[in-house]
Amino acid sequence: MPKWTLTHIRQMLLIGLLAPLLTGCLLMAGRNEQATITADLGSQNVEFVSSDTNGEAVLQALDIGSQPMLLDVTFNAQVASGELVIEVLSGEQANVAFTLVASAEGSSQRGIVMSNDVGDLQYRVKSTNARNGSYRISYQPPPTPTFTPTPSPTLTATPSETPVPPTVEVTATP
Repeated sequence: MPKWTLTHIRQMLLIGLLAPLLTGCLLMAGRNEQATITADLGSQNVEFVSSDTNGEAVLQALDIGSQPMLLDVTFNAQVASGELVIEVLSGEQANVAFTLVASAEGSSQRGIVMSNDVGDLQYRVKSTNARNGSYRISYQPPPTPTFTPTPSPTLTATPSETPVPPTVEVTATP
């Protein structure tokens, strides 16, 4: 039987007190991140060996600008095993715009979202025993709709093939 010293007891208490603080943390081992950000478009690629959030969704933010803006966003994700779910958020209220569930073959989802009030693209990552995975975010301003006027129909008189009977006025006398 091991002999517990006061130091061992303190370490165990410290671990016990700090463990709840790790809940909801994005723990990624072997994380490799690359980002390209320009004024008009950008991308971020995250690769990892393992990831686990204990099934909790952890908020992430990608700094894109300094004010709210509409973005055309594409998320791609892949994971060899385990579970990786990404929820893309839109606007200051952080409403879920779309959800992407990663697969071994790779998954992709695209949508138009609004960054938050300080220009961050927000998303949540939830992983459980995810191994050898990656996700890629690419964004650009949404396409500007172009107006193409629809031609108005022109009225052209066409002769009728059925004869119209002449109208007769009838007056009654008392």
